[in-house]
Amino acid sequence: MKRSSLAFLLIILFVIVGCKKGSDDRKDSLPVFDMEAVIGRQIPDTFTWNGVAKKINYVPLSTSSDALFGAAQLVHIDNDFYCMIDPKTSSVFYSDKTGKIIHSFSRKGQGPGEYAWLTYVSMNPKDSTISVFDQKSGKYIIYDLMGNFIKETFLKEKGLNTVHLISDNFAVAKGLDAGGYKLCVTDKDLNIRKNLFPMDTTLTEMERFCMIWQLNYSKNRDMFIANFANEDTVFAVTAKGALPVCVLKKGKYALPEEEAKKPMDIISTPYIRSMWLSTVSDYYLITYLFENQYYDEIWNGRDNKIISRLSCENGEWGFPLCLPSGKKVLLNTRLLYVNGNMVASFIDAATAVEGGVEGVEEDDNPVLVVMEL
Repeated sequence: MKRSSLAFLLIILFVIVGCKKGSDDRKDSLPVFDMEAVIGRQIPDTFTWNGVAKKINYVPLSTSSDALFGAAQLVHIDNDFYCMIDPKTSSVFYSDKTGKIIHSFSRKGQGPGEYAWLTYVSMNPKDSTISVFDQKSGKYIIYDLMGNFIKETFLKEKGLNTVHLISDNFAVAKGLDAGGYKLCVTDKDLNIRKNLFPMDTTLTEMERFCMIWQLNYSKNRDMFIANFANEDTVFAVTAKGALPVCVLKKGKYALPEEEAKKPMDIISTPYIRSMWLSTVSDYYLITYLFENQYYDEIWNGRDNKIISRLSCENGEWGFPLCLPSGKKVLLNTRLLYVNGNMVASFIDAATAVEGGVEGVEEDDNPVLVVMEL
């Protein structure tokens, strides 16, 4: 009788442990997006941002003779400010939460404290600074909120190439082509703290260059989403390092490693390349080049299924948003601001008027669209 009771208890224990292990395995498993299985299929394009957004706000930017902007791209949102750039005039400007422009500045030039391109811009309200990375000159420049020059750093002096993310207390950048790592995590002054994704030391400098530049681009501001064309695992890179977040099952469409070592060819190839990859809430936004055609896709991380795919024809990028009048506009996936469960973009004033957005006239500044998912 005692043996029977003991055996029964052991069976119960094994079942409990097994159930717990199965639960832990499911908890720790990564979303797997089977791109190989669906790449040739017709996918419905019924997706709209309205269908997944809990809240959508339209913020008209105030217009005055000394504050006119041809375009706008958001780089920062907090409880007090919207910080934006105008790529057409190389201006940095910020507004309060009502859209009233508080200040703007432009420091375009070739001298100290000046930039040629606004490649990446970040606002840090904790120390009241605005940081600019200029790809063309290889400079990282810091200003105060009024645009006064504080200091600049040349990336080569830090052993870095391209900055992909500037946060309050860390940054993520590509390593130098002559180095042995694809990515580096740095402090806010670009001093390297962690080297990530080591490369084969037997590669030539050109091969290392090609391998490094197979990295995707990410629109996330809370972390950098990293994936390489010849690999399937996607990583979130933060101050702590790299953590796997999902798997892109590319199968036969994955770029072979030998091809990744070569300069990208402009001819059509049967591989997925040139990716933009971001994550917001439970959704993954993927843009990629395949057979000389760009595609935008949205995948659901809860069931690992593709929701929508659009081909980027005639230079039109992104997924649709229905404005108050019912008019649909595309929000360019390359220009989105993504942070946590927030997604933001802009529409021009004429489109906003046609779309029934209140408080806007056709010649006004662009209108900020802020969505909470």
